[in-house]
Amino acid sequence: MDIQRLILSAEPDYETTNVPKSPFRLKFHKLVSSNTFEAVIMGFILLNMIQMAMLFEGAPESITQLLRISNYVFAIIFLVEACLKAVAYGSSYFRNAWNKFDFFVVSASIFDFLLEIADFQGGAFLKVGP
Repeated sequence: MDIQRLILSAEPDYETTNVPKSPFRLKFHKLVSSNTFEAVIMGFILLNMIQMAMLFEGAPESITQLLRISNYVFAIIFLVEACLKAVAYGSSYFRNAWNKFDFFVVSASIFDFLLEIADFQGGAFLKVGP
């Protein structure tokens, strides 16, 4: 009985069931499904975690500026990754939980940059009254 439940709940591998028929998209699919691509992205994720851990209160402005610029670089890398996967998987991109999570993180990064560009001066626009 347990084996039957296991068989019924099993799902095929995401990368092998979402292979596009279009030769153009197939090239992107092969790229984003490769072990090398996954290893490179994992390396960037680890480097990004180290970069985030380097910020501390009272850090010199030069360190803060370097970390801000490196944050932009990592955000662009992850945006490119999301775009490549969206092209490769098409509409099925959002059927994978990790892709949804990645898309949320990339969207939050873009939103953060837009807020920074708008320069809301630490939320001063939220204050009520004089």
